Amino acid sequence: MKIKSINLKLMMAFFGVIIFFGVITYTLLVSAFNNYYHEDIYRVLEDNTHSNEKFTDIDEFINDSDDNRSIEQLFWVKINGKLTRKDVRRNDIITSELTDDVIKVIEDDIKNQTEESKRYSFDVNGRKLFYVITQYRLSNSNKLYVVPKLFNRPKITVAYNTLYRVTLRWEPANDILQKQLFSKMALGLFLTIVAILIVFFFLSRHLTKPLIDLSKSVKQISKRKFETPIDINRNDEIGVLANTVEEMRRELLKYDKEQKLQLHSISHELKTPIMVIQSYVDALKKGLYPKGTQEASLEIIEEESNRLQKLVYNLLYIQRLDYFESEIKNQEKINIKEVVKDVVCNMQMKLDNFNLETNLEDVFVRADYNQMRIVIENLLSNQIRYADKAIRITLEYNGESSFLEFYNDGEHIADVNDLFMMFKKGKKGQSGLGLYIVKRLLDINGGTISAYNRSKGVTFKIEWK
Repeated sequence: MKIKSINLKLMMAFFGVIIFFGVITYTLLVSAFNNYYHEDIYRVLEDNTHSNEKFTDIDEFINDSDDNRSIEQLFWVKINGKLTRKDVRRNDIITSELTDDVIKVIEDDIKNQTEESKRYSFDVNGRKLFYVITQYRLSNSNKLYVVPKLFNRPKITVAYNTLYRVTLRWEPANDILQKQLFSKMALGLFLTIVAILIVFFFLSRHLTKPLIDLSKSVKQISKRKFETPIDINRNDEIGVLANTVEEMRRELLKYDKEQKLQLHSISHELKTPIMVIQSYVDALKKGLYPKGTQEASLEIIEEESNRLQKLVYNLLYIQRLDYFESEIKNQEKINIKEVVKDVVCNMQMKLDNFNLETNLEDVFVRADYNQMRIVIENLLSNQIRYADKAIRITLEYNGESSFLEFYNDGEHIADVNDLFMMFKKGKKGQSGLGLYIVKRLLDINGGTISAYNRSKGVTFKIEWK
């Protein structure tokens, strides 16, 4: 399967987002500039228009009107509802070639306008024309009076004449300045996008490089190469992932070493009884009896065969423990007192040689009955093997936890730290698997075990919480 780089995906996604926002930003800037530019044109057009001016002579007002920043001005007057354009008799007034169509549009706007001043614009052959129409009311001397008859009573109606000033300005025909401004804005925006993309490139590399390194390390782990540590020092989620994988690597390395050690120990444990059996069989074939008689020599072969059989059984049972731990948990509420009494009864012949003391309460725990039986059998066999004269079994519940203790008055344990490891045997140990199986079974059934030396003797303590 073709791998698509996360770095490339991030770059493409970020590039798309930057381009999108870049286009929007450029569009908004251009629109804002145009709005400001158009607003400035209208402001200039409105600077010399004051709708509240009063005057009596129209021609004098037109000829005396100020000209500011090359503003073109046109005038219309409405007298008795009739709109007439007024000519300007000044040489300094800017005029331009306005077509009849443009004049017609302006006159239509004048007729429809109700406000004192209003802004307008429209395109003329691809060039925009801006203009402001301002109304001026004439003074009282120019009023017209009409006296209609209504129910034979005279009423005076006043009709004001109105002057309209139109100030115009064309959009510049040469928009070089505007194009230069827009091009510089585009260039600035482009450089900003490039700078952001460069920063994001290194940022994405910072994010993806440890993932690439971590992928390489995981591939090495998949090939059972656990020696190389994962060195990714980060304080983010990637660092947490790397630390988790590193913990897994260490556990796998530890497990691999244990497996190799176990294989070596198993080979050694199997080799010893096999060699003894083979040597005795060879001797018997030659008519020799290493133990003096045939019966005694055959008993040695039988003992070693039993030892070999028990060793193989324990090894197979250890393999089953992994399955029990992950799949089978046939746990139920059982009385540990009944399990202890059952095991003691079955081993009574061996216990007759010792001073056995039991102090057992009814203690109920959730566990597998058969597995708890194996635990107690192995521990009691261990007490019988190492005790001098006394063995004591105590089972009690203190309100919070349940305890099962096995005490023997034998020799102290040299090192209790690795007592429950596989193939760790004492002086009188057999296979070194019994206590290991005990610990594994207790782990499966929610119990813990510890061992400690007393002033005289040793105590094994099981606890269920």
